Amino acid sequence: MAKSQQKLKARKLRRGGMSIIKIADTVKVAKSTVSLWCRDIELTERQKLILLNSKENGLRRGQLIGAEIQKKRRLDRIEKYRLEGIKKLSNLTLKQYFSAGLTLYLAEGSKERRIIFTNSDPRVVKFMISWFRTFFNVPTEDFAFYLIINQIHKTREKIVKNYWSEYLNMSIKQFRKTSFVKAKQKKVYENHHKYYGAIHFQILKSTELSYKIKGLLVGLFEAKVLNRIASV
Repeated sequence: MAKSQQKLKARKLRRGGMSIIKIADTVKVAKSTVSLWCRDIELTERQKLILLNSKENGLRRGQLIGAEIQKKRRLDRIEKYRLEGIKKLSNLTLKQYFSAGLTLYLAEGSKERRIIFTNSDPRVVKFMISWFRTFFNVPTEDFAFYLIINQIHKTREKIVKNYWSEYLNMSIKQFRKTSFVKAKQKKVYENHHKYYGAIHFQILKSTELSYKIKGLLVGLFEAKVLNRIASV
């Protein structure tokens, strides 16, 4: 059985309430591997109670309870930092917004004679489209989009294209030919129906703008960090 299929089976069994030990024995992998694969799956209170009261786990109640406590602490920390992030960055100044977009372009944008930006996170792509509109007055019709998806999703091309079109609020007519990436191995994905690949957008007739962006990047590299104490 392929490892990806083992993982899917393990996750399915875990959602059904099976213990990590039994799952490891069933799919023939290490307990630590099953634990890693299934650590994001929340069992119902009834499933937890059954596991705690089972003969197999009778001697491990303390360990199971301890694991649940550690998991809750981890999730609480994640939520804490999420809320802190929202609080600190929910209101950006125009200067901060500009710097954030320029840094993202430095990381994911083309350095050639055209403005091209590539990413798989819809939020990042939407952020950058808004950035170009805000600071460089790029008209909506000057954006051209190109999908990059795994070839095993070729039959979902229309679904994926519609997803991006709706999320970005862009006309489907602005999407050009899709690029299909050939996979060396056929991998089975649990979230096959939620896969939307990556996308890159190009700003048409953007040679002059690309020169301007390059100049701004030089300024970013040569900028001096002011010696101020600030909350970060």
